[in-house]
Amino acid sequence: MSGKQKHRAQKRTYAAMAVIGCLACFQAGKAEAFLLPADTGKGVITSLMGEETAQGIIEEPTANKGSAGRTDGSLQMENLKMYPGTLTEEEKEILYKVVSMECDTGYEGSLAVISCMMNRTQSEKYSEDLMEVVTEDSQFTAYYDKETGTYPYVDRQPSRECIAAVNDALYKGKRNIPSYILYFRSSDYDSLYGYETYGQIGDNTYFYQVEDKMELQ
Repeated sequence: MSGKQKHRAQKRTYAAMAVIGCLACFQAGKAEAFLLPADTGKGVITSLMGEETAQGIIEEPTANKGSAGRTDGSLQMENLKMYPGTLTEEEKEILYKVVSMECDTGYEGSLAVISCMMNRTQSEKYSEDLMEVVTEDSQFTAYYDKETGTYPYVDRQPSRECIAAVNDALYKGKRNIPSYILYFRSSDYDSLYGYETYGQIGDNTYFYQVEDKMELQ
């Protein structure tokens, strides 16, 4: 082989090696494009053709959050069933006694009475003030009896179960009847004209109206 032929052969070899080297670089560039992490500031990754593709802003992890966005337990949701108002000691005594007069057969019976009263504070038909609900004219005869002109609750001694039920309803948001139950009568009534019967708890039967159920449930 002449010197010129040998030189051409070397050039062809070098050219082939250069092509192979370029292809290798190109393939590596494509791999990097696939592996390039998202820009956490702009939420953008580079496409294979060098163009920018929007991916949406990536939010930083929120402090004090666990998986699925749950809190770490240090924060508590507000209990919306707790009574938001403030009662004086005298008002609480009246409330214990009135509830006891309406039903003091046990914890559940008293809790149903105070639950019904609390339900009324959430209805547009009644005041938001609990004591106004309890003392409203012609509503709770245990507070004031028109026929006798007396306040029957005055000398009542409520049981511990009754007091516990009232406190649990006020300050823990406990209820044992649905939010739309606004009425009750003594257990002598198993039905009431114009009302749907919910059921008996303690020595009272509880009733509701359909429109209240639609509004308050």
